[in-house]
Amino acid sequence: MGIGTQFFVDFIYSLFYEESGIRFQWQEYVIAIVIAFIILEGVRWINRRLEKYLPWVENISTRFFAQLVSNSLFVVLAVTGLKFLFDRLLGKPIVRPMFDDVVVITTTFSITVIVVAIEMGIYFLNRWRRSMVELERFKKSSLEFRHEMLKTQVNPHFLFNSLNTLSSLVYSDPETAYHFIRQLASVYRNVLEHRNKGLVTIEEELKATSSYIDLMRLRFGDKLNLQFNISEEKNFHQVPPLMLQLLIENAIKHNVVSEKYPLSLWITIEGDQIIIKNTLRLKSSKGYSSKIGLDNICSHYDIVTDKKVVIEQTEEFFTVKIPILDPDYEGVNY
Repeated sequence: MGIGTQFFVDFIYSLFYEESGIRFQWQEYVIAIVIAFIILEGVRWINRRLEKYLPWVENISTRFFAQLVSNSLFVVLAVTGLKFLFDRLLGKPIVRPMFDDVVVITTTFSITVIVVAIEMGIYFLNRWRRSMVELERFKKSSLEFRHEMLKTQVNPHFLFNSLNTLSSLVYSDPETAYHFIRQLASVYRNVLEHRNKGLVTIEEELKATSSYIDLMRLRFGDKLNLQFNISEEKNFHQVPPLMLQLLIENAIKHNVVSEKYPLSLWITIEGDQIIIKNTLRLKSSKGYSSKIGLDNICSHYDIVTDKKVVIEQTEEFFTVKIPILDPDYEGVNY
């Protein structure tokens, strides 16, 4: 900085004093380096004081004006004072043309303005970067929190229904109750295996869902009819965990399941969607509801992708289409 300033001053002199040209006197350049070092340290000290008592974040315009004025005054006084001191030490003439002082002061003032503007730009750039990092950290924390809340909502609701069923089987059909307990344990084992995953393969999801289906068949028998038509080509595509279980549970919870009106479900893959379709015969009374159901499923997809869940309803059928994600889709993994 000192060398550049000195060279610029010499260049200005050469324009107005043709006989002098651009001088390369090493003493002047050494002095310029020393002066620049002193000025930089002084400006840093002033700016640290300003940051303590008048930080950028509180009042940008006031801070900019205060820093510009204080830095400019310090730089002008320091340059003129130090130049006077070094000229005296080196035996140079103290009295110089006013134009020379104007050139020095104008040059140093201009450089000060540029430096203050650059510092302000760097400050706001760093602040913007920190804000973006904090925003990403907040978004990730928010997603993790929502994901954990959704998982804790699913499990108590499912456990509530399962224990109700088990309590009615213990005395009426102990053998079925035994198998029911084993299937319930299998379901929860799968839940534990997938608890830290944002996405699972369709193959893993079908395996986990099969235990849940066996559990429901023990509960409802022939009153529940499920049909799968899923190509193995899609086995390594991905979905959020527990999606099929939630949709089957949602259909059972809201529809009549009886010998007179058995519940039928069809689970197929078409294109990039899993389609879950069930016969529609809504219960007259909703009974217990934790208000998760389809909202829970949509929330899962909001977390891991921008693809939307499609819900369709007619007089006879209720259909939910959930997107399947590519095998290399990273999604959210905790």
